[in-house]
Amino acid sequence: MAELLAKPDVSLIAHLTEVTRLGDEIAQRLGLSERLLAKVILACALHDIGKATNDFQEHIRGKCKNAYPHALASFPFVFIAERHLARSYNWAPTNLEATASVLTHHSPLGPTLYKGYEKPPAYHPDFPQVLREVWDLLVSYHLQGLPPFEEFWKDLQPFLREPPVALLDTPLPFNSEYRSLRGILQRLPTKEFARVKAVLHLADWLASAKQSQTSVLFLSEGKESVEKHIQKLPMSLREFQRKARDASSKTDILWLRAPTGTGKTEALLSWAGDAERILYLLPTQATADAMWRRLQGIYGKDAVALTHGRASYMLRRESEREPEEDPLDMRLFGSVFAKPVTVSTLDQYLLAHLHGRHWEERRTLARQATVILDEIHAYEPYTLGLLQAALQRERPARIAMASATLPDGLLRLLPDGELIEAEESLWQRQRYHLELCDGTLLDNGIKVAVQFAKQGKSVLVVANTVRDAQSLYRQLREDFCWEKSELLHARFVFRDRLSKASKVDKPESGMIFVATQVVEVSLDISYDVLVTEAAPLDALVQRMGRVNRYGQKPPAPVVIFRNWSEGSRRIYGRETLEWSVEILNSLPALPTDGDLAHATQYLYERVMETEEWQKELQEGQKTLDDLQRTLGCYTIDLADEEMRALFTARRGTLSVEVLPAQFVEEAYALKERGEGWRLPELLVPVPIYWLRQSEFFSYASDLGCIQTLLPYDADYGLQAPTDQSQVPGGVFLD
Repeated sequence: MAELLAKPDVSLIAHLTEVTRLGDEIAQRLGLSERLLAKVILACALHDIGKATNDFQEHIRGKCKNAYPHALASFPFVFIAERHLARSYNWAPTNLEATASVLTHHSPLGPTLYKGYEKPPAYHPDFPQVLREVWDLLVSYHLQGLPPFEEFWKDLQPFLREPPVALLDTPLPFNSEYRSLRGILQRLPTKEFARVKAVLHLADWLASAKQSQTSVLFLSEGKESVEKHIQKLPMSLREFQRKARDASSKTDILWLRAPTGTGKTEALLSWAGDAERILYLLPTQATADAMWRRLQGIYGKDAVALTHGRASYMLRRESEREPEEDPLDMRLFGSVFAKPVTVSTLDQYLLAHLHGRHWEERRTLARQATVILDEIHAYEPYTLGLLQAALQRERPARIAMASATLPDGLLRLLPDGELIEAEESLWQRQRYHLELCDGTLLDNGIKVAVQFAKQGKSVLVVANTVRDAQSLYRQLREDFCWEKSELLHARFVFRDRLSKASKVDKPESGMIFVATQVVEVSLDISYDVLVTEAAPLDALVQRMGRVNRYGQKPPAPVVIFRNWSEGSRRIYGRETLEWSVEILNSLPALPTDGDLAHATQYLYERVMETEEWQKELQEGQKTLDDLQRTLGCYTIDLADEEMRALFTARRGTLSVEVLPAQFVEEAYALKERGEGWRLPELLVPVPIYWLRQSEFFSYASDLGCIQTLLPYDADYGLQAPTDQSQVPGGVFLD
C-alpha cells in the first residue's frame, strides 16, 4: 500500500493521530464537557480524511496544481460518525458541531459554502485501509457507540456515490421533519460549535508547525514573572496595588480606579496572577504596541502576541531585526488570541462578537481568559453598547476594567465587581496649576507656548483638529522660527508617525510638541507645560496626564483656552464643551487628582443622561444582538454591503488608508524587491468622505491601495482636500 500523505513530509495517518492527541489535550485543558470532548476527538481524527483522494495525493506530490477541497471530501465521514455517536450518547441529532467544524476548517461557514462542486471526489484505492486505521484511532479513545468498521463502511456507500455538497442542501429527516444540513449547521449552539472548531484549528496548527507541546498555548508561572518585574522597580507596591494582588483569589470581576502614573498596569497584572491566558485590551494601536513591548519584558517574547489592524506589519518589522523569529507563527496564533498573553485593541475583541473571520477561536479563547480592559473611559457609547451586549452574552472567565477617570456611570453599565481605588494620598496630589484663558488656542496658544519654552520648559500643545494643529505648527516654525519642535497627528504616513513618536517621548528643555488627541491615550510622555483648547473634561484630564505625569515636580502649568473652534464643535458638540468649561470654571487653580476625577464623573453623568448618548448605546447593543441572531454560526459576509456597514466597533467618521503620490515610486520599488509587506509604512489614514472629491483620489490596482494627489509634507502631514490651490497636477494610476 502506498503511503498516503497529509503534508509533503508527513503521512496522513501520522498527522491525524497527532492532531487527535493535541486536540484531546487542549480540550481537557480548556475544560470542555465530556460531550464536546468526544466531538473534538471525532473532528480531529476525521478532519483531513478527505485528503485520501487521487487528486490531492497528486497535488501534495507536486504532480497537479489543484485538488478537490479536502474539507468537503471529509464531510460525509464525520457526519455519519457523529450521527452514530448521537444515538449512543443520547445527543440531539441536529447538534452536529464536529461535522460543522470539519466542513469549515479551511473556509468560514456561510450560505454558499462549497456550492458549485457538483461531482463526487475520486477516493484513492488505498482509502478503505486508511479509513480503517483512523477508525481504530477513534476506538482507542473509547468513544461510546462507535459501530464496527464494516457497519460504518456500509452506511457510507450511498454518500460516496453523490457529491458531498448535495448532502448539504438535500432535505433530510430530523425528528419527524425535513431540514437541510446547511440550515441546521447555521443554527447550531454557537458557543459549542465555536469550542469544537477552535480546538480542532489549534491542534491542526500546532501539528502543522511540528509543535508537540500544547503548553505553548498556556501561560505558566505568570505570577512569578510579575513578581520578578515588580522587584526591579524603584519602589515597593502601593496599597491599592497590594489590594488588587490580594483580590486575585477573591473576585473574578475587578474595577480599578487610580490616577495616571501610579502603577495601574502592575496592579492589574498582579490581580491576573497565575492566569493561563491574558487578553490585554487597549483603545488604540499605539497604546497596544507600547503595552506589547512592555509585557514582552515581563512574560517573555515567546509568550506575548500583538493583534490589531497593523499587527502583521509590526511583527514583520520586528522579525527583520531579529531573523530567528517566526512572524508567520506569531501572526497566526496572535490573531486568534491563542498566545498565552495577547495585547490587542478592544476593536478586535468586539469584531469577534460581530462574527469576523476566526470568531470561533477568538471567542472561545477569550471566554477562558483573564481579560483586562485598560483605559475603559476612552470609548464612545456605541462601542460601549457593543461591549455591554458582548459581556452579557459571553463574559470572560475573569475581567478587570481600569481607568484614571473611571466614571461611576460605567460601573453601573458593565458587570458588577469589586472596586479598588488608589489610596487617598494619591488622589490628593496636586500635579497641575490651571490657568483658564479667554480667546482661542489658534490665536494665542503658540505665543504662550514659546514664552514657556524660552524659560527652558518642555511644552505640549494640543489642538482638537488636525487642521488647527497644522496651523499652530506653521505659526511656530514660520512666525516664531522655533526649531526645537515637532508635530504629531493621525494624518502622517505610518513611517513618519513612528519616527515622530520616538522623538517626543523624552522631551528636551525648550521643546514644543504640537499634537492632537493622539496623545491622550497613546504616548507615555511627561512634559513640563500643557497648552490646550477646551475639550470634554475627560479628554482634558487625559491630556494633563502627559505633563508632570508622576507628580514628582511642583504643579505644572496647564493653560486652557475656553473658546473653541468650529471644528471642535463638530467633533464634541456644543453642549458637552459648554458643560466642560462650566465645570473647569468651578475648579480650584491647584486641583487635586481627586478633584479632577470627581469633575470628570460629574460631566460623564450629565452626558450619559442625554438622549443622543443613550440612543448610541442602544444602537450598539441592538447591532450585536441582531447580527448574532441573524448569522447564527455563519461568519459575516463582508461582500454584503449591508453586513459590511455593521462590521465596525466604532461609530463616527470611518477612515481609509491612502498612498500620497510622492511615495508611489518607492511603493513600486518595495514591491519589486519582494518587500511589499512594508507598504503600510507609506500609507496615511484619511476620513472616508474625502474620497467623494474624486479628483484627488484614484485606485492603484497593481499596488492594491488608493493613491492621493493631496500634498504631503514630512513635517506637516497630509493636507485636507479643501486646500485645492496646493494640489499639484498629475496623472492617476489605473
